[in-house]
Amino acid sequence: MHIPAGFLGTRGDLLMDAVVVAIVLTPGLFLWAVWLARRGQYTRHRNLQTALLGLLLVAVVLFELDIRASGGTQAFLAGSPYLGSSLLKWLLRTHVLIAVLSFSLWCYLVLSAWRVRMDLHPQLFTAAHKRRGYWVFAGTVFTAVSGVWLYWLGFVA
Repeated sequence: MHIPAGFLGTRGDLLMDAVVVAIVLTPGLFLWAVWLARRGQYTRHRNLQTALLGLLLVAVVLFELDIRASGGTQAFLAGSPYLGSSLLKWLLRTHVLIAVLSFSLWCYLVLSAWRVRMDLHPQLFTAAHKRRGYWVFAGTVFTAVSGVWLYWLGFVA
């Protein structure tokens, strides 16, 4: 399977460029959703969080397929001078760990919002919901920063 060249002018292909743009936009869109909730627009907050989570899931699945179609991580990053370095290995492992933990907690929050119907019962969304949301936001920021760093190490340097 051949993926066209990316649009960011690097060694990254189209899917890699799309994923890096998506993760960079995620924290801002997350904050927009929080802004909606603070203004009592709970349904819009829930819907935006659901859409964002769904789009990221699709992006990550396509990205994983892209890596596998390229022959694995080693082949995918073949042009990088950092391939095999301790820095790249550590950053990749840490990025994946934080991303998976954040995504899992985010799924829990979105599913609980659909189950309880936040728009009908906002009092059930306690400080715990907000605290978990802050952890997810911190995870999305870390994932965005580490993702850009990984992109630079893998496709720009």
